[in-house]
Amino acid sequence: MATLAEEYLETDAGKVQLFRGGDGQPLLYLHSAAGEAVNPTAEQLADNFAVVAPVFPGFGESEGIDRIEDMEDATFHHLDLLDRLGFDSVPVVGLSLGGWMAAELATRYPERVSKMVLVNPVGLYIDGQPVKEIFGRTPAELAEDMFADQSHPMAQMMHMLSEFRGDVGQQIEVPMELVLPIWKSMSATAKLGWDPYLHNPKLRKRLHRVSAPTLVIHGAQDTLAPKAISEAYAADIPDARLVDVDGGAHLVTLEKPDEVAALIREFVS
Repeated sequence: MATLAEEYLETDAGKVQLFRGGDGQPLLYLHSAAGEAVNPTAEQLADNFAVVAPVFPGFGESEGIDRIEDMEDATFHHLDLLDRLGFDSVPVVGLSLGGWMAAELATRYPERVSKMVLVNPVGLYIDGQPVKEIFGRTPAELAEDMFADQSHPMAQMMHMLSEFRGDVGQQIEVPMELVLPIWKSMSATAKLGWDPYLHNPKLRKRLHRVSAPTLVIHGAQDTLAPKAISEAYAADIPDARLVDVDGGAHLVTLEKPDEVAALIREFVS
């Protein structure tokens, strides 16, 4: 399995951290609010594609969140990235928040996205079936929605973080390198999805503008983003289909990388 090497790229927003690996056809991976630019699915895809996984401003070591106010700014940031990477038209894979970003890019600038894969995407509001709240919940509570298998190492870490209490007698020492990325990720996500909550009310009526063949992947055990959202993307994008991945929850690219990478590989190739 290929590895993704860290690089930095100067953009209009500032210096952006990105991870790149593999050879062949370029493929852009847009991470979720968890900030998983490096993940086993992207690494497997680097066996077949030249994968580029940028870290969005405010996440990781990427600068420029002060220049991002909404999803329109995020779209222009990704256009700038594509230009600086030399990608005229590229397959785009996005998980959750990254899926929303991919859809915004593909509706506004369809010529820049050759194929699109949306994995447990947010970005749409379905009456009576909203995305479950992520702000103000404990890491352990989020882990229950993010992972079908609570023994996954990242789920275990999230449960461990929730054991911290303000009572000095119950405190455990939590390394700052674990806490800071979560705080930064939530802060950056809030700038894009606080109000309206994790959706763009105008996006659904624009989905007919997407010209890229689209694969929507839904983790069958996802309790964070309702399947109805994935179904709406698949129904309203002209050339789209929906597949379920059993045994995976919201972060299905971490839980079921073999299955997800195989689906993406077959679709993009």
